[in-house]
Amino acid sequence: MINLKEKQLIREFIDYVAHDGESKGYVLLDKGNFDNTSLFHRQAPPKGDKTLIKIRFEMYRPDDEEIDVQIETFLKKRSN
Repeated sequence: MINLKEKQLIREFIDYVAHDGESKGYVLLDKGNFDNTSLFHRQAPPKGDKTLIKIRFEMYRPDDEEIDVQIETFLKKRSN
């Protein structure tokens, strides 16, 4: 059984550290299919060669409902 006080406390903590609407705080995001590929070469390219690095950054922020599901899942696993 989920303790609603614990769920509310976790939700309040997430809101506290996020500081939504302000320039400070942390952002909770879904790593999804995050792929960590190295931008560094194992050796320097030959003189005169160019190295082109294309960067595409996309992030997805879970909404409150998704965060609540994760909190409930955490609390269920913890209580077992």
